[in-house]
Amino acid sequence: MEDKKATSQKRLKKLVRAATMIVAAVVPLALIFVGYVYANSPEVIRNPKLEHYHFRMQILVNGKAENFGTKAYQTGYAKDQCNANLPEQPIHFHDNKDQFTHIHWEGMTGGMVMKYYGWNYIGGMDNALGYKLDDLTDIQKVTTHGDYLPGLPAKEEFHIYTGDENGYKKRNFDDWRSKDLEEFFGKTSNSPAHKINKGEEVSFLDSLFPKAYAHGTEDHSSTQSGNSESTETEEQKLTRINNLIGNVVIFVQKDAPTDQQIKDRFNKLEPLTDSTCGG
Repeated sequence: MEDKKATSQKRLKKLVRAATMIVAAVVPLALIFVGYVYANSPEVIRNPKLEHYHFRMQILVNGKAENFGTKAYQTGYAKDQCNANLPEQPIHFHDNKDQFTHIHWEGMTGGMVMKYYGWNYIGGMDNALGYKLDDLTDIQKVTTHGDYLPGLPAKEEFHIYTGDENGYKKRNFDDWRSKDLEEFFGKTSNSPAHKINKGEEVSFLDSLFPKAYAHGTEDHSSTQSGNSESTETEEQKLTRINNLIGNVVIFVQKDAPTDQQIKDRFNKLEPLTDSTCGG
């Protein structure tokens, strides 16, 4: 009996040593992975917050305009985007529309948009913007949409402009790449979700359902200044309803585009329309 007991104790000690060795090997690897994930996931990806605004984007490579209305760029979307649920992906195109870029997470940059579709000028993980870490029981990798933007010759330069049919200005590539899009365009989202994120006061219903007034949910065209008639133009109304924060045209080519080439692109902006809530 003593021999059997001694043998059992020896086996138990071996198992404990083996388990200890496994833990000792696995824990450092896990910590290294967690550190890598954290370091390569921007705060706006690690701890995402609901947003809902749009901007129109045109990209031309050596004079050829990319069509974001093609199937490669399009994604489906939940029809209940008026509610407070955070979408799985922060950026998308849908409804077969060109130019009209949808942003659903707070803090996105132009660099993130380009990486999402194949041009990585911000580094980080391959094929991902990082990891979503707000719920440690459900860690999710935020993958990019795919490598769909055209290949670029090494010596070509980015020429970036913002504006509309009434005028434009040249912009800095690094600002486009690294700044929050609201800061880059100089316009704040009118979504209640944005106000909630910033700690601003919103109505009780908006706190429950922080929809963007991006798709015909409220009409503020009547006067806030006491006039009986609206002073808002139709274009201003549609800009507000669609929560459009700006337009950007990006030429990728050796030489700067001509004034006429730039104006031609801002005269070809995707028209704004009334729409039902949904992305």
